[in-house]
Amino acid sequence: MDKPASSPQIGFSDSELIFIREHLHDDVNQLLLGAARFRQVEIKKLAGQILSRQKAAKKLPEWYANEALIFPPALSVEQCSSEATARFKSSLLSGKKLIDVTGGMGVDCYYMSHNFNQTQYFEEQIEVAATAKYNFDVLGAKNIEVNPSNSLITLKVVNSEACWIYADPARRGGNQEKVVLLKDCTPDMVSNLAFLLDIAPDILLKTSPLLDIDLAAKELFRVKEVYVTGYENECKELLFHINKEHTAGFELKVRILDSSGQVIQSLDFDREKESEALVTYAPPSGYLYEPHAAVLKAGAFKILCEEYGVHKLAVSSHLYTSENLVTGFPGRVFQIMGTCKPDIKEILKLTGESKANLTLRNFPAKIHDLRKKWRLKEGGDFYLFGTTLQDQRKIIIVTKKLQE
Repeated sequence: MDKPASSPQIGFSDSELIFIREHLHDDVNQLLLGAARFRQVEIKKLAGQILSRQKAAKKLPEWYANEALIFPPALSVEQCSSEATARFKSSLLSGKKLIDVTGGMGVDCYYMSHNFNQTQYFEEQIEVAATAKYNFDVLGAKNIEVNPSNSLITLKVVNSEACWIYADPARRGGNQEKVVLLKDCTPDMVSNLAFLLDIAPDILLKTSPLLDIDLAAKELFRVKEVYVTGYENECKELLFHINKEHTAGFELKVRILDSSGQVIQSLDFDREKESEALVTYAPPSGYLYEPHAAVLKAGAFKILCEEYGVHKLAVSSHLYTSENLVTGFPGRVFQIMGTCKPDIKEILKLTGESKANLTLRNFPAKIHDLRKKWRLKEGGDFYLFGTTLQDQRKIIIVTKKLQE
């Protein structure tokens, strides 16, 4: 495979590529311990690349499959966007020009660049920027201009205009400790927001799912939409769409994605709709619904009853039920096999085996303690939910997950 021209420090020789391919599924620690057997190659360098590729296998399948690409250290791969979320973000943005002010590994930038005539990538770490440029060349992304500099400093000196700005501020402090507040991230988007909105009327800001949505929206002021993205069973990231002309509140958009970044479940609402939604309560019957983590992060509790015709078990339990099956619910759906007191003898009458998955919602116990007390093995076809009903009764709901 011909590789694009690059500096001598970038890329791999043919022998190195062969080594990576042959040892891609090996234990990296064992490779390092056996370094004496591989004197013909720089084993530390290649072991690091192998580890990073192993981390990327599921998260970045397209990049993983391309042998010519260079991956950063494994920690950077763990922290970068997944291919699924990057593809989803690309579906939200389009126009003549995009500026990515926090380039990093470049996964988001690459996928979003598909919808723009021109893309500017900024990254002040010289080696990271050089690696990104190399990868963009390998991927054929000719419309991405790589700028190895501090985006805010450069943009204040050079006049620039764009349709969109994308930002994914670093969420680690000077001592590499994790930070959550927007003002503690780098760059500080709150302080620089007015300046950036003079360059582009629309900004997409990616943040940690731990961020307080309402507090952040208040600080950013011109938030039009907040996308709460979920992938598999996790809430992955928050995306704040900031618009220069917008001032009248924001809409929450829950988007649950598949591995290709396509939306498989969604829910749109705002705080007023949630506040005014009519919630109904009922004991479990027929089917049980567990909202996806992204739904819970968005604060959709009462609105689920109104949107899907389900009943809530209790104010603080965040589990729902219906007599007949409801399709399209944003979360997991289970068929209820029965309910009982939180007693292993009663549970065994319904399951016939001491093996089950266990979830607790608004239930005064810890999963580890109950498993030990009940001698309950993990796994199997049964899903147990320990919860509290509206009348304060503590129960176990025995269910089986519906086939998807």
